[in-house]
Amino acid sequence: MPSASTSTQSETTDQPANKLERKRRILLKLLTALLSTFICVSILFGIDLYLHYKHGINLRGYRGPSLGRKQPGEKRVAILGGSTTWGFGLKAGQDFPAQLQTMLAQDAAASPATRISVLNLGFNNDGAYSFKFTLKDYEYLEPDAIVLYSGYNDLNEPNYLVYRHRSPVFVWTGYFPLLPSLTVDKLTVWKRELAGQNQKTIFRPPDPNKIGTSPTLPEQVGALTQNGQQSLESYGAACPPEWQFYCHQISQAVDLALKQGRRVLVVTEPYISDKHVAQQQALRNMLGARFAGQPKLRYLDLGRTVDLRDGSLCWDGMHLTEEGNRRIARAMAPAVNELLQP
Repeated sequence: MPSASTSTQSETTDQPANKLERKRRILLKLLTALLSTFICVSILFGIDLYLHYKHGINLRGYRGPSLGRKQPGEKRVAILGGSTTWGFGLKAGQDFPAQLQTMLAQDAAASPATRISVLNLGFNNDGAYSFKFTLKDYEYLEPDAIVLYSGYNDLNEPNYLVYRHRSPVFVWTGYFPLLPSLTVDKLTVWKRELAGQNQKTIFRPPDPNKIGTSPTLPEQVGALTQNGQQSLESYGAACPPEWQFYCHQISQAVDLALKQGRRVLVVTEPYISDKHVAQQQALRNMLGARFAGQPKLRYLDLGRTVDLRDGSLCWDGMHLTEEGNRRIARAMAPAVNELLQP
């Protein structure tokens, strides 16, 4: 029969072994959790990289190649706007900022020392309110000229969306993850469709068999008639109450760009409705009154450059085809070239 002292010695010997086994199990669980987390993060990051590649958006959150330090002799043009700037429904390179860069490069071919880079800083649903944030976010790119291309996303209620700022990762680091934003957008649309709460037109990538104006678009932005231009003359120099928010946001963006030392070109998009014509007339009046005599500011009206009813130029009543974007780039090129002159 074992003595009490023998039993005590056995228990004392087992305690270090049990502690070691417990530590080993905890360490194994920790390593398993870390490995699982690493695999999940790697998969999600891989999907995010694929989405960046698919949509032609670099990791810094703008379309096209990511630019580094500005090179000697290089001139940069940053274009801000919504989905019509970004090139919704088109491949990267078909959007008008990319086509504009090609045209400007051809114009500058006689001067090999000058390289012109055009930055597409537009994003879906962004309106005039977002411009001052975008100017600050990408100030490090040191653009020489700023183009503000807007109107459609500010035709109804005040638009406070700053798409990139929905991501705290972008705000903190400058890296823009696409996967979370696109997932939230999809879920929001599905939820509204199921609940029958979608009042806004939902734009989808172009279908060659279904080219034409979305049936709900005129309900949202109104129709374009021959009387639109005539009804604006009575506004005078003041910005009507309906457009004060929009005019104020453009004014703030122009002020900021000028303070940053940039030259600015404010551009009117192709007219989509009488309401849009009125909005842009109010904008012109505001610019003329607020920035009269400002040598670094130009205005360009492209309202009649493209007929949005032409299916070869516009596939949904708002977003332009590759050819439509080419016409915008061609019409904009002389004004941008002038803006870049010493």
